[in-house]
Amino acid sequence: MKRTLLAAGVALAVVLTATARAGDVTVSFLDVGQGDAILIRSPEGKTALVDTGPSNGIMNLLRKKGVESIDLVVVSHHHADHINGMAAVIEKYKPKFYADSNSSHTSTAYQRLLEAVNRAGCKLVEPKKDSERKIQLGSVLLRLFPQPGEDKKNENNNSIGIRLDYDEFSVLLTGDSEQVERAWWFEHAEASLYRHVTIMKAAHHGSRNGTDEGWLKATRPKLVVVSCGEGNSYGHPHKNTLNLLQRLDVPVKRTDVDGTITIESDGKTWKVHVSHLGEHKGKEKGGSEAVRPTMNTKLPPTVAPTSVGYVASKRSQVFHRADCKSAAKISAKNLVQYNSRDEAIKAGKKPCGECEP
Repeated sequence: MKRTLLAAGVALAVVLTATARAGDVTVSFLDVGQGDAILIRSPEGKTALVDTGPSNGIMNLLRKKGVESIDLVVVSHHHADHINGMAAVIEKYKPKFYADSNSSHTSTAYQRLLEAVNRAGCKLVEPKKDSERKIQLGSVLLRLFPQPGEDKKNENNNSIGIRLDYDEFSVLLTGDSEQVERAWWFEHAEASLYRHVTIMKAAHHGSRNGTDEGWLKATRPKLVVVSCGEGNSYGHPHKNTLNLLQRLDVPVKRTDVDGTITIESDGKTWKVHVSHLGEHKGKEKGGSEAVRPTMNTKLPPTVAPTSVGYVASKRSQVFHRADCKSAAKISAKNLVQYNSRDEAIKAGKKPCGECEP
């Protein structure tokens, strides 16, 4: 079933009570066992959750992290070890925005997820086919990679790629992407999406097909995080991957060893915290589920471009759409957000002549 798109660029306005000190972004790789779940909080307290791991155990982790609301949820791809807790998250937190790929891969868990999206009234976001899509999460910019054509044989290659930028700090999240998808990104995506990142999540839980030397030399991460379950049956992270990281002198943190891994940054410097909150113990769950041929769940309608949000600089009298090229040049400390065009005009701002908000 074909999904509708949310107009490019999203400004999130819902405020989450922040636990980090003012000026810090936090990115937590939650210990969900054999799976992925990444919690992002902007300095303003706005929050995004990328994947939920293989079970509803994510709910307890979010509670322990003090999460009271979620603005955006992202499904990197449709495998169970990334989405099995998402329906419960959406039912409880009712996020305003839901991001998903163009994949037709489905399962019982994915059907439940779509039903939860409908009930919560989430607005849909999908990657573009030929360029990046920008999402402004407070003063943190999320940049969604362009999406290659669907790989119907390998769902991993339908993963959403995301780069988080906060001043000089950056994080790269690419789901379970394998060599085919990374090669497509090399050819079709802007190099600024993947080059020279601060933190990189090893794709596909540290599998040998999730990380290669060319990708590491392009991304040049200062730290790689592997999200996997203790004693998992896949052998993740693979020895090949760990040997490659060691040879290139890239430090590694692992959820199966370190528990939840949280990186905190003021945009210039960054530091790592690890914690064992009794998150996940024992045999892993999840993995791929059988593809089912049809989906009957209807998704929410397209959102009008006028609802995408507006931004301006404190130093300028001009306001822009959140996806305007000029908006991307506004520094975090000078960024002002507006929920509507009228709000920006009432604040004395004039519309940009380029993006015509």
